[in-house]
Amino acid sequence: MKRVATGLWLAVLALAGGGALAAQDGKLDDVRDAVRDGDDHEHGDEHDHDYDDDYDWEDALFEAVEDDWFGENVGGAFAFLVLLPFRGPREGLADEGFAPARFQEYPGRRGPGYWLAPEDVHVDKRWSFRPRAELGSDFDDLERTGLALELEHENRFGLDLAWSRFREDLGAVTDELDLADANLVFRFAQGPRAAFRAGLGVNYLNDSFGEDYGFNSTYAATFLPAERVTLGFEGDLGTLGDATLRHVRASLGFVLERFELYAAYDAWGLDSAELDSFSLGLRAWF
Repeated sequence: MKRVATGLWLAVLALAGGGALAAQDGKLDDVRDAVRDGDDHEHGDEHDHDYDDDYDWEDALFEAVEDDWFGENVGGAFAFLVLLPFRGPREGLADEGFAPARFQEYPGRRGPGYWLAPEDVHVDKRWSFRPRAELGSDFDDLERTGLALELEHENRFGLDLAWSRFREDLGAVTDELDLADANLVFRFAQGPRAAFRAGLGVNYLNDSFGEDYGFNSTYAATFLPAERVTLGFEGDLGTLGDATLRHVRASLGFVLERFELYAAYDAWGLDSAELDSFSLGLRAWF
């Protein structure tokens, strides 16, 4: 009887231990798997030869490009769609040329908006320095701490930096992972109450197992639709390790002189792995 009781007790411990180990596979582990293994590697061989070796793709491409219908219709439509996110804001804001443009001390300090017209050279503010800090959660087991910086010069070039530390509660343990990106951006369209920027940079992941890097492209817009109110939108598309990285962000804020309280939502996708964060933060306008 004693041996039976001991065996049952060991079985219970084994099951509990196995459940604890299984519980340690969380959302951050899914991110690691995507970044370091990729979602499609195990299926890659199935498609390596799903094409005709005798087909001359180069000749077919040149024939398509030389075709008048393709050049005038498909090519023109493609160019229109590619350039629309850039031409649309410039025409909508009547931003002609890429002349240097300065900034108010903070939104609304000298009038509506924040970004000054190129002819407003009497204002001696050539740099815009906007750091922010935020705390977020997915209202489940994931928490996030974020820091970011937007740095712009009157010549319209700038830096867009962001860092996030994720902490996931797995019951017996806590998992951590850092995601970051650094981008060189250009403010290609602006008006007093809106600015659009785009750029290229790098993605970065760091955890207890190592580091991974990737390429990033970013597109963002900031609006001041009413006095003391801000709206922000941002999209990123790039790579990180073996994964394709996607990120979207939307924010709504309230400005009181140099400081802004805001709420934001972020969503990351790394192949099939997904992370979400609802956050509250504080931004400074210097």
